[in-house]
Amino acid sequence: MDIYLDTNLWNELCDQAVDPARITESLSSLDARLVLGTHCVYEMAKTFRTPGSGATKRAKDLFLYLGKFVEAGIPCAKETMELLAAEMWALKWHVSTINPLLSSSDTVKVMQEVFKLASGTFDEKADSFIEQRIAAAETSRREQRNYLDRRPDRKEKLRTVRLEHLERWLEDETKTVTGAALLAGHIQRQFPEAPPTEVSEWAAALIALPNYRLARGLVRADLYYNWRCAHRNSNPKDLLDDMFHVLNAIYCDVYATKESGQAAYTGYLLTSRTKVAIYDGQVGADCWLGTLASGIVSPTKVTD
Repeated sequence: MDIYLDTNLWNELCDQAVDPARITESLSSLDARLVLGTHCVYEMAKTFRTPGSGATKRAKDLFLYLGKFVEAGIPCAKETMELLAAEMWALKWHVSTINPLLSSSDTVKVMQEVFKLASGTFDEKADSFIEQRIAAAETSRREQRNYLDRRPDRKEKLRTVRLEHLERWLEDETKTVTGAALLAGHIQRQFPEAPPTEVSEWAAALIALPNYRLARGLVRADLYYNWRCAHRNSNPKDLLDDMFHVLNAIYCDVYATKESGQAAYTGYLLTSRTKVAIYDGQVGADCWLGTLASGIVSPTKVTD
Protein backbone atom coordinates (compact mmCIF):
# COMPACT_ATOMS: atom_id res chain seq x y z
CA MET A 1 0.00 0.00 0.00
CA ASP A 2 1.43 3.35 -1.08
CA ILE A 3 0.27 6.20 1.19
CA TYR A 4 0.81 9.71 -0.15
CA LEU A 5 0.94 12.32 2.62
CA ASP A 6 -0.26 15.88 2.20
CA THR A 7 2.18 18.53 3.50
CA ASN A 8 0.11 19.07 6.63
CA LEU A 9 0.67 15.47 7.69
CA TRP A 10 4.46 15.72 7.28
CA ASN A 11 4.21 18.73 9.59
CA GLU A 12 2.04 16.72 11.97
CA LEU A 13 4.52 13.84 12.13
CA CYS A 14 7.30 16.32 12.84
CA ASP A 15 5.31 18.10 15.58
CA GLN A 16 4.46 14.78 17.22
CA ALA A 17 8.13 13.71 17.01
CA VAL A 18 7.20 10.41 15.39
CA ASP A 19 10.40 8.41 14.91
CA PRO A 20 11.00 8.11 11.13
CA ALA A 21 12.83 4.78 11.33
CA ARG A 22 10.21 3.23 13.59
CA ILE A 23 7.16 4.32 11.56
CA THR A 24 8.87 3.31 8.30
CA GLU A 25 9.67 -0.16 9.64
CA SER A 26 6.23 -0.53 11.19
CA LEU A 27 4.46 0.31 7.93
CA SER A 28 6.81 -1.94 5.98
CA SER A 29 5.80 -4.88 8.17
CA LEU A 30 2.23 -4.20 7.03
CA ASP A 31 3.32 -4.06 3.38
CA ALA A 32 2.80 -0.31 3.29
CA ARG A 33 5.03 2.69 2.74
CA LEU A 34 4.84 6.48 2.78
CA VAL A 35 5.31 8.35 -0.49
CA LEU A 36 6.79 11.84 -0.65
CA GLY A 37 5.53 14.27 -3.24
CA THR A 38 8.07 16.76 -4.55
CA HIS A 39 5.26 19.32 -4.27
CA CYS A 40 5.54 18.83 -0.49
CA VAL A 41 9.19 19.89 -0.67
CA TYR A 42 8.13 23.07 -2.46
CA GLU A 43 5.40 23.80 0.10
CA MET A 44 7.69 23.19 3.07
CA ALA A 45 10.31 25.48 1.53
CA LYS A 46 7.74 28.28 1.71
CA THR A 47 8.18 28.10 5.49
CA PHE A 48 11.44 30.03 5.04
CA ARG A 49 9.32 32.95 3.76
CA THR A 50 6.90 32.91 6.69
CA PRO A 51 6.91 36.23 8.59
CA GLY A 52 8.51 36.04 12.03
CA SER A 53 11.89 35.36 13.58
CA GLY A 54 11.26 31.63 14.02
CA ALA A 55 10.61 30.87 10.35
CA THR A 56 14.12 29.74 9.46
CA LYS A 57 14.41 27.46 12.49
CA ARG A 58 11.01 25.90 11.79
CA ALA A 59 11.92 25.31 8.14
CA LYS A 60 15.27 23.74 9.04
CA ASP A 61 13.60 21.49 11.63
CA LEU A 62 11.07 20.33 9.04
CA PHE A 63 13.72 19.46 6.48
CA LEU A 64 16.01 17.82 9.02
CA TYR A 65 13.06 15.63 9.98
CA LEU A 66 12.02 14.96 6.38
CA GLY A 67 15.62 14.09 5.54
CA LYS A 68 15.46 11.10 7.90
CA PHE A 69 12.57 9.64 5.88
CA VAL A 70 14.42 10.27 2.63
CA GLU A 71 17.51 8.56 4.06
CA ALA A 72 15.28 5.63 5.04
CA GLY A 73 14.50 5.19 1.36
CA ILE A 74 10.87 6.23 1.02
CA PRO A 75 9.91 6.69 -2.64
CA CYS A 76 9.15 10.05 -4.26
CA ALA A 77 6.23 10.61 -6.61
CA LYS A 78 6.75 12.25 -9.97
CA GLU A 79 5.48 15.78 -10.52
CA THR A 80 2.15 16.05 -12.29
CA MET A 81 3.58 16.97 -15.68
CA GLU A 82 6.18 14.21 -15.40
CA LEU A 83 3.32 11.78 -14.82
CA LEU A 84 1.56 13.11 -17.91
CA ALA A 85 4.71 12.53 -19.95
CA ALA A 86 4.95 8.99 -18.53
CA GLU A 87 1.38 8.28 -19.63
CA MET A 88 2.14 9.60 -23.11
CA TRP A 89 5.19 7.33 -23.39
CA ALA A 90 3.13 4.38 -22.15
CA LEU A 91 0.54 5.09 -24.81
CA LYS A 92 3.18 5.41 -27.51
CA TRP A 93 4.86 2.10 -26.63
CA HIS A 94 1.64 0.28 -25.68
CA VAL A 95 2.74 -0.22 -22.09
CA SER A 96 -0.10 -1.17 -19.74
CA THR A 97 1.45 0.05 -16.47
CA ILE A 98 2.72 3.46 -15.39
CA ASN A 99 5.63 3.99 -13.00
CA PRO A 100 4.52 7.00 -10.93
CA LEU A 101 7.74 7.16 -8.89
CA LEU A 102 10.95 9.03 -9.55
CA SER A 103 13.99 7.11 -10.75
CA SER A 104 16.90 6.51 -8.39
CA SER A 105 18.91 9.36 -9.93
CA ASP A 106 16.02 11.81 -9.67
CA THR A 107 15.35 10.73 -6.09
CA VAL A 108 18.96 11.55 -5.27
CA LYS A 109 18.35 15.08 -6.58
CA VAL A 110 15.37 15.43 -4.25
CA MET A 111 17.54 14.18 -1.36
CA GLN A 112 20.18 16.76 -2.16
CA GLU A 113 17.58 19.52 -2.17
CA VAL A 114 16.11 18.35 1.14
CA PHE A 115 19.56 18.24 2.78
CA LYS A 116 20.44 21.67 1.38
CA LEU A 117 17.28 23.17 2.86
CA ALA A 118 17.88 21.30 6.13
CA SER A 119 21.20 23.14 6.40
CA GLY A 120 19.30 26.43 6.17
CA THR A 121 20.46 27.19 2.64
CA PHE A 122 17.49 28.98 1.15
CA ASP A 123 19.12 30.78 -1.73
CA GLU A 124 17.89 33.25 -4.34
CA LYS A 125 17.20 30.45 -6.81
CA ALA A 126 14.87 28.67 -4.38
CA ASP A 127 13.16 31.92 -3.42
CA SER A 128 12.66 32.85 -7.08
CA PHE A 129 11.20 29.43 -7.86
CA ILE A 130 8.67 29.75 -5.05
CA GLU A 131 7.78 33.29 -6.09
CA GLN A 132 7.14 32.11 -9.65
CA ARG A 133 4.90 29.26 -8.48
CA ILE A 134 2.90 31.58 -6.22
CA ALA A 135 2.54 34.16 -8.99
CA ALA A 136 1.47 31.50 -11.51
CA ALA A 137 -1.23 30.20 -9.15
CA GLU A 138 -2.54 33.71 -8.52
CA THR A 139 -2.52 34.51 -12.23
CA SER A 140 -4.49 31.34 -12.98
CA ARG A 141 -7.01 32.18 -10.26
CA ARG A 142 -7.43 35.76 -11.50
CA GLU A 143 -7.66 34.81 -15.17
CA GLN A 144 -10.28 32.17 -14.40
CA ARG A 145 -12.43 34.71 -12.58
CA ASN A 146 -12.01 37.30 -15.35
CA TYR A 147 -12.79 34.75 -18.06
CA LEU A 148 -16.13 33.88 -16.49
CA ASP A 149 -16.91 37.57 -15.99
CA ARG A 150 -16.35 38.09 -19.73
CA ARG A 151 -18.39 35.00 -20.60
CA PRO A 152 -21.63 35.24 -18.60
CA ASP A 153 -23.16 32.61 -20.92
CA ARG A 154 -20.47 30.10 -19.96
CA LYS A 155 -20.80 31.02 -16.29
CA GLU A 156 -24.55 30.55 -16.36
CA LYS A 157 -24.18 27.17 -18.08
CA LEU A 158 -21.83 26.00 -15.35
CA ARG A 159 -24.25 27.23 -12.71
CA THR A 160 -26.97 24.99 -14.11
CA VAL A 161 -24.91 21.97 -13.01
CA ARG A 162 -26.15 21.23 -9.51
CA LEU A 163 -23.94 19.66 -6.86
CA GLU A 164 -25.87 16.41 -6.84
CA HIS A 165 -25.25 16.05 -10.59
CA LEU A 166 -21.61 17.18 -10.52
CA GLU A 167 -20.04 13.71 -10.51
CA ARG A 168 -21.98 12.61 -13.58
CA TRP A 169 -21.35 15.92 -15.35
CA LEU A 170 -17.60 15.66 -14.76
CA GLU A 171 -17.57 12.11 -16.08
CA ASP A 172 -19.53 13.01 -19.21
CA GLU A 173 -17.78 16.34 -19.90
CA THR A 174 -14.34 14.77 -19.64
CA LYS A 175 -15.13 12.64 -22.70
CA THR A 176 -16.29 15.56 -24.83
CA VAL A 177 -14.40 17.84 -27.22
CA THR A 178 -14.11 20.29 -24.32
CA GLY A 179 -12.36 17.70 -22.19
CA ALA A 180 -9.93 16.82 -24.95
CA ALA A 181 -9.19 20.50 -25.54
CA LEU A 182 -8.39 21.03 -21.86
CA LEU A 183 -5.97 18.10 -21.84
CA ALA A 184 -4.45 19.27 -25.13
CA GLY A 185 -3.65 22.57 -23.43
CA HIS A 186 -1.66 20.77 -20.72
CA ILE A 187 0.18 18.67 -23.30
CA GLN A 188 0.99 21.71 -25.45
CA ARG A 189 2.47 23.55 -22.47
CA GLN A 190 4.58 20.51 -21.64
CA PHE A 191 5.64 19.98 -25.25
CA PRO A 192 5.42 23.42 -26.91
CA GLU A 193 7.24 22.25 -30.03
CA ALA A 194 4.64 19.57 -30.81
CA PRO A 195 2.23 20.28 -33.74
CA PRO A 196 -1.27 21.18 -32.45
CA THR A 197 -2.94 18.45 -34.53
CA GLU A 198 -0.66 15.83 -33.00
CA VAL A 199 -1.32 17.20 -29.52
CA SER A 200 -5.07 16.91 -30.08
CA GLU A 201 -4.65 13.28 -31.16
CA TRP A 202 -2.63 12.51 -28.03
CA ALA A 203 -5.28 14.11 -25.82
CA ALA A 204 -8.17 12.21 -27.40
CA ALA A 205 -6.30 8.89 -27.19
CA LEU A 206 -5.34 9.36 -23.51
CA ILE A 207 -8.87 10.31 -22.44
CA ALA A 208 -10.33 7.33 -24.28
CA LEU A 209 -8.40 4.87 -22.10
CA PRO A 210 -9.35 4.80 -18.38
CA ASN A 211 -6.03 3.33 -17.23
CA TYR A 212 -4.36 6.71 -17.87
CA ARG A 213 -5.51 8.14 -14.57
CA LEU A 214 -3.71 11.47 -14.64
CA ALA A 215 -4.96 12.49 -18.08
CA ARG A 216 -8.53 12.21 -16.88
CA GLY A 217 -7.68 13.66 -13.48
CA LEU A 218 -6.21 16.80 -15.04
CA VAL A 219 -9.34 17.36 -17.10
CA ARG A 220 -11.65 16.77 -14.16
CA ALA A 221 -9.57 19.16 -12.04
CA ASP A 222 -9.90 21.89 -14.69
CA LEU A 223 -13.63 21.29 -15.00
CA TYR A 224 -14.12 21.31 -11.25
CA TYR A 225 -12.06 24.50 -10.93
CA ASN A 226 -14.30 26.18 -13.54
CA TRP A 227 -17.49 24.87 -11.96
CA ARG A 228 -16.52 25.96 -8.46
CA CYS A 229 -15.51 29.44 -9.62
CA ALA A 230 -18.82 29.85 -11.45
CA HIS A 231 -20.82 28.87 -8.37
CA ARG A 232 -18.78 30.88 -5.84
CA ASN A 233 -17.49 33.73 -8.05
CA SER A 234 -13.91 32.94 -7.05
CA ASN A 235 -11.67 30.09 -5.91
CA PRO A 236 -9.56 29.88 -2.73
CA LYS A 237 -5.95 30.86 -3.35
CA ASP A 238 -4.68 27.51 -2.08
CA LEU A 239 -7.04 25.36 -4.16
CA LEU A 240 -4.61 24.86 -7.06
CA ASP A 241 -1.80 23.80 -4.71
CA ASP A 242 -4.11 21.36 -2.95
CA MET A 243 -5.26 19.87 -6.24
CA PHE A 244 -1.59 19.42 -7.23
CA HIS A 245 -1.21 17.14 -4.20
CA VAL A 246 -4.30 15.15 -5.03
CA LEU A 247 -3.20 14.63 -8.64
CA ASN A 248 0.32 13.67 -7.53
CA ALA A 249 -1.28 10.90 -5.47
CA ILE A 250 -3.43 9.54 -8.30
CA TYR A 251 -1.36 6.35 -8.69
CA CYS A 252 -1.07 5.76 -4.94
CA ASP A 253 -3.45 3.59 -2.95
CA VAL A 254 -4.25 6.27 -0.37
CA TYR A 255 -4.19 10.05 -0.32
CA ALA A 256 -3.91 11.15 3.32
CA THR A 257 -4.49 14.66 4.64
CA LYS A 258 -5.68 16.39 7.81
CA GLU A 259 -7.60 19.04 5.88
CA SER A 260 -11.22 17.90 6.03
CA GLY A 261 -12.28 20.52 3.48
CA GLN A 262 -10.48 18.58 0.76
CA ALA A 263 -13.16 15.91 1.04
CA ALA A 264 -15.35 18.27 -1.01
CA TYR A 265 -13.45 17.57 -4.21
CA THR A 266 -10.79 14.84 -3.88
CA GLY A 267 -13.29 12.18 -4.90
CA TYR A 268 -14.01 14.04 -8.12
CA LEU A 269 -10.36 14.00 -9.20
CA LEU A 270 -9.25 10.54 -8.09
CA THR A 271 -10.32 7.16 -9.39
CA SER A 272 -11.79 4.51 -7.12
CA ARG A 273 -8.32 2.94 -6.94
CA THR A 274 -7.11 5.80 -4.73
CA LYS A 275 -8.89 6.22 -1.43
CA VAL A 276 -8.98 9.37 0.69
CA ALA A 277 -8.16 9.33 4.40
CA ILE A 278 -8.74 12.35 6.64
CA TYR A 279 -6.72 12.52 9.86
CA ASP A 280 -8.82 13.97 12.68
CA GLY A 281 -6.14 14.07 15.38
CA GLN A 282 -8.03 11.80 17.77
CA VAL A 283 -5.03 9.46 18.02
CA GLY A 284 -1.33 9.86 17.29
CA ALA A 285 -0.47 10.16 13.62
CA ASP A 286 1.75 7.06 13.75
CA CYS A 287 -1.03 4.99 15.29
CA TRP A 288 -3.51 6.29 12.73
CA LEU A 289 -1.20 5.42 9.83
CA GLY A 290 -0.69 1.96 11.29
CA THR A 291 -4.42 1.26 11.54
CA LEU A 292 -4.85 2.66 8.04
CA ALA A 293 -2.20 0.31 6.64
CA SER A 294 -3.56 -2.67 8.52
CA GLY A 295 -7.09 -2.09 7.30
CA ILE A 296 -8.54 -1.51 10.77
CA VAL A 297 -9.52 1.96 9.60
CA SER A 298 -10.70 1.84 6.01
CA PRO A 299 -10.33 5.01 3.98
CA THR A 300 -13.27 5.91 1.82
CA LYS A 301 -13.50 7.85 -1.40
CA VAL A 302 -15.64 10.81 -0.39
CA THR A 303 -17.33 13.70 -2.12
CA ASP A 304 -19.23 16.53 -0.54
